[in-house]
Amino acid sequence: MADDLLDRHNDASHRARYDVWSAWGTVGTHVVAPIVNPAFMGGTRWPGLRQAHLVVRRDGAVLVASDGLADPAEWSDADPTNGLGVEAYAITGDDIGDSVDVMRVGVSWLGAMVRTVSNTLAAEGWPLIDALTRYRIMTIGLTDILGAERERWVDDGGMSVAMLGLTDPEIADVVPGPLSPIRFLNVKLLTRQEADFCVEDERGSAAARAELARRFAAQGNVLRSSLARESVI
Repeated sequence: MADDLLDRHNDASHRARYDVWSAWGTVGTHVVAPIVNPAFMGGTRWPGLRQAHLVVRRDGAVLVASDGLADPAEWSDADPTNGLGVEAYAITGDDIGDSVDVMRVGVSWLGAMVRTVSNTLAAEGWPLIDALTRYRIMTIGLTDILGAERERWVDDGGMSVAMLGLTDPEIADVVPGPLSPIRFLNVKLLTRQEADFCVEDERGSAAARAELARRFAAQGNVLRSSLARESVI
């Protein structure tokens, strides 16, 4: 049954995502993927088992995105969907790899950030997806993304924080899939000051996240992460 579902809807699912990425830039012909699927070794299981990330380039910027979280999937207690209905991505204008070095991009801080968020989405599943639907914008802690020397971007324990769910016309927010809508979830790296603001601001974290989103819009390049970016706090 699952194989038949994949056969009937896989091409349309791929096209729905490819059209979004190709509208932004040139989609790489190679993906970043583990040699052995971690699901077969007790690791995180993605909805359709295919676990990969792709690289998209345009002049002066690179995008890394999950490729598989929205693959067609069947559930024992619900109708078939395009997996978790989401693909995570991040964009930077920083130099993290040349035009053909996909693996260098994959192991960069940008690649590590997207990979960590992707696996968190897969591991947490629907409770996290439902929370993202409810709140639209959330923050998430990330370990081992940047070294301690990046003090503007990590706390004393080496933890970085990213904001999930910022939107901008640069990338579509959501598109129809053959089985269910597919959301494109932006991941934006926060400075330490911005991360602290989300927790410590007296107006509460939800209000702080909304204020950060407003300031990012004023700063420009809403969806992009950069280690050279000035903090908005």
